[in-house]
Amino acid sequence: MSFAALPVAWIAAIAGTVAAAVIGIYLLRPTPRHHVVSNVGFWLRAVQRSRPRLLISRRVPLIALLVTLLIALAFVFELGDPRLGRGQTGTTIYVIDADRSMGARFAGARRIDAAVARVRQRAQQDTLAGQVGVLRAGLFHDILIPLTSRPADVERSLITVDPDDGPADLSEALARADRIVRESGQRGRIVLLTGRPLPPESRRGLRSPVEVISVGNVGETVAVTQLGVRRDPNAIGEYAVYCEVRAFTSRNARARLVLRDRAVVISEERVSMAPGASVVHRAQGFSSAQGEITARLEDIQIEGARDSLPSDDFAFATVDPLVATRVLLVTDGDPFLVPALETNPSVALTRMTTAAFTERRRDPRFAAELAQQSVLILDRFVPSPPVDHPAQILVAPPNAPAFANLRVLQSPRITAYAMEHPVLAGVRFDQVRVAQSLSLIAASDDRVLVRAGRDTIVMARDRPGARLIVFGFPMPETDLVRRIAFPLLIHNAVVWLDRRETPYRSWQQPGEPVHVPRGTSTVLLPNGRARDVRAGAFFETGRAGIYHAGTRAIAVSAVDTVGPLTSLDRTRGPGAFRRPLPPLSVLVAAGLLAFMLLEWVLTQRGKLP
Repeated sequence: MSFAALPVAWIAAIAGTVAAAVIGIYLLRPTPRHHVVSNVGFWLRAVQRSRPRLLISRRVPLIALLVTLLIALAFVFELGDPRLGRGQTGTTIYVIDADRSMGARFAGARRIDAAVARVRQRAQQDTLAGQVGVLRAGLFHDILIPLTSRPADVERSLITVDPDDGPADLSEALARADRIVRESGQRGRIVLLTGRPLPPESRRGLRSPVEVISVGNVGETVAVTQLGVRRDPNAIGEYAVYCEVRAFTSRNARARLVLRDRAVVISEERVSMAPGASVVHRAQGFSSAQGEITARLEDIQIEGARDSLPSDDFAFATVDPLVATRVLLVTDGDPFLVPALETNPSVALTRMTTAAFTERRRDPRFAAELAQQSVLILDRFVPSPPVDHPAQILVAPPNAPAFANLRVLQSPRITAYAMEHPVLAGVRFDQVRVAQSLSLIAASDDRVLVRAGRDTIVMARDRPGARLIVFGFPMPETDLVRRIAFPLLIHNAVVWLDRRETPYRSWQQPGEPVHVPRGTSTVLLPNGRARDVRAGAFFETGRAGIYHAGTRAIAVSAVDTVGPLTSLDRTRGPGAFRRPLPPLSVLVAAGLLAFMLLEWVLTQRGKLP
């Protein structure tokens, strides 16, 4: 045992002084003797005779003296701030893992709560002969308390420590803790408290020794691992939901999957999974405005166990609002392109023949009308002079200045396509046949979307202020128009040209900033609280949920970062983390209160005069 406030010699000296003072007070306390008298005269004589003349003639209440002496010595003992152990000299940096897995519960407590309790316990010892710092390793690494030798500072910094809903980079956190140790100018160490194995590469380059304390226990969980939402280009106002649920368990599991758009339930299904298996659920919804989708697992049942990680039982996503893109289609008739645009709910289509377009261009007011169209599609037609428009689709352009003297390919065989490009998202050109196509000449900064050997038949051009897509073949010359992917291809092309594919995503990972529209100064958090925004972005997105910025709803979800809490070839551990004992000062204070209560009880019952 050690004393943090005063040296042991000082504690002994103070204790001796206090004990002598208490004993002296009791010895000098007058204790009259009782005499039985019959009148006032005898009363006066009794008072004179009862006055003690020697110190030994005083009667001392020994029980009261003992209790008071123990109380006084307990005060002195508490004044010295007693702590078990001698602690660690030098600098100690505690790194608390705030990964999503630290929210797992065992025996009613979370892993991160067990880690915080262990830091409190050890900081009581390490501040005796050294300095202590606490670092929270989450999506962003926060220094909860810089170097201090006061355990009260550490206690205050650990009042509210919660895990994030995303992954934590322990390697970067350990490197930052190592820099703090080296900058302190003293020898030191790093203490990592985590519930997952530390990769060996995380220790590379560290000069300070690392002690790993494992908290929690092996657990099992059922998680929502994927959630995606997108508009259906073939149905006005409808959207499709894709949700995947996986069982990170060693036994069979069951749960109820509920999909909601705000407060409206759009799907509810009971799912059953074998150990390590996954289930995919698809649903349809309708919303002309922006949808806010929540996938939640309820009534989770695991044979012989319980779900250990509640934070992976839900996921969030948003569906883009139904905003119509103004499209001008110039064609003399295409039986496939026209229906694909007319049935798309996100397209406000205007049709015009080539002759009407040529005649309309002579009107000086037509340039302003054309500028109001978001996308211009020219089907087998190129006006002269060329149209200056920032978003165009050229379909089999004849005699265009930029595409003059092009070779005509007969029955070209598609050999490659850029499936990662937004225009071809979800579209496959496997076994697509083309009867006839132009061999396009792509510039060095153009992107070839579809290639037939060395020939380019579909290309995209993305330059500052202008985007262009060129199809070398007419739509009737390919069987792609008879496939379900054709409306999706046209939809992707319109969205990419209108530059709506960049700002919208169905969800983003925790930690990514939320960009707010101009004129918006606050963001509503998932719990309904408002926070101020600076520099047009909000960065505190460690918690999953729906954030509202003006008229926008942004979903923050960690569905692709979820991981198993258990290994399927291992059995579950025997029990949860054992809670540490309270500090010694708390025990002394409890004993002091017990002594004071005992003295009060004895006094009230007449045992102490």
